Amino acid sequence: MKYSLTTLMMAGLLLLSGPVLASTTTADFGNVIKTGNNFNQFNVSVDGLTINISGWSDTANHSGDGRGDNTIERAKNLDKWNGGWSMQNQDEKNGGYCNTYGHSADNFGTCGYKDYDFFLLSFSEEVSLVSASYSWIAKRAKKTQVSVAALDHSSFTDSDSLKNKTWADLATGHTLKSDYAQVQNASGYYSNFDRSTHRQYSTLWLIGVLNSVFGGDAAWEGNDGMKLSGVSFNKSANDPAQVPEPNTMVMFLIALIGLARFGKRRT
Repeated sequence: MKYSLTTLMMAGLLLLSGPVLASTTTADFGNVIKTGNNFNQFNVSVDGLTINISGWSDTANHSGDGRGDNTIERAKNLDKWNGGWSMQNQDEKNGGYCNTYGHSADNFGTCGYKDYDFFLLSFSEEVSLVSASYSWIAKRAKKTQVSVAALDHSSFTDSDSLKNKTWADLATGHTLKSDYAQVQNASGYYSNFDRSTHRQYSTLWLIGVLNSVFGGDAAWEGNDGMKLSGVSFNKSANDPAQVPEPNTMVMFLIALIGLARFGKRRT
């Protein structure tokens, strides 16, 4: 079967100018093995990049007013159950304080304050989060919300830069985009982030229980708890909006098509 020069060039033009399909990668945290006490971070490698996952909560006591200060510090320990990770923050390390709970990432607490537990995901390259999965949640799915935030990684030299800040500091001065997401239950617990973080890329992401400084209603807080088992994300290199079109080659092919048609008419 013969094809004209114009047909072949048109096919090439369509191939060059067509979109690059985004490829979603899933990182499963269930295969990580806990080693020892004070295990508050771990690494996962997938699809050519590395993710460092660490636990953080607003429990630091710099002002001398006892436990319950709203300044962020690392969680003491991460625990795994059924493939999902919980955290024990510094208020919970010697037993629960004011009804906080050390076997989930949660916003539980009485005594006039809540501890907000968050996982910080540090990626070796920029990604956009698509969803997160959980092995357990504290309440029914329709009553459980999580917060997600893309941090401005230019503001941080490393993950320890979260120390001595508050969640409100991060929300107002160091966040590119944030929102809350509803936990769903269909063959497992999960939440989709496409509404809140669509095509937002960063190397630093927070996933935690509902904290209204990142979006949502403060009246919904206080009953959210989960164990994080994995995330799905897109690399920026796979996003059609992030890949420059080959304009030079496209214009060259258009010129060749024009010349071919002109020559055919003269003949």
